[in-house]
Amino acid sequence: MHDLNIHDDFLDDFWEIRREAEKVQYQTLSSSNFLMNVKEGWTGLRTLDIKTKYPEVTRKIEETTGKIVDRLHFYRIDGKEKEWLQSNPDRALTPHTDRYPWAGVIYLWGNTGTYYNGELVEFKKNRFVWYNGQELHMPELVDQDRCVIVVFMLDK
Repeated sequence: MHDLNIHDDFLDDFWEIRREAEKVQYQTLSSSNFLMNVKEGWTGLRTLDIKTKYPEVTRKIEETTGKIVDRLHFYRIDGKEKEWLQSNPDRALTPHTDRYPWAGVIYLWGNTGTYYNGELVEFKKNRFVWYNGQELHMPELVDQDRCVIVVFMLDK
């Protein structure tokens, strides 16, 4: 296991899950923080935790990583949020660390990847990228609508 791990063609039922991601209800930062009783900061829209709704995805992530999935969300950036990010690149996306020891994304749609310690991991549909959440990372600046499954994990 390395600090940065990449698995292509990850989800067995990718197209079904992608269709679900188009239909579910997303929350703004403020509504998500209120409903989940947390104080987080992120751009875009997220669903509430979906790990129990998709046990097969949770199980596959845990089997692949050897970690425990604590939270799983659909996460998208589009519309006005995307326009703001494009207009404010210096303030839009800055490298950050997570409070979780491990984090990752599964790319659903878009064309932008993820920077990890300054290295760009390119977007590829159905690619699972997971990494040490204590290291600097951030999404690549969005130029298309983007949707990922974001994963937060704990050590076993």
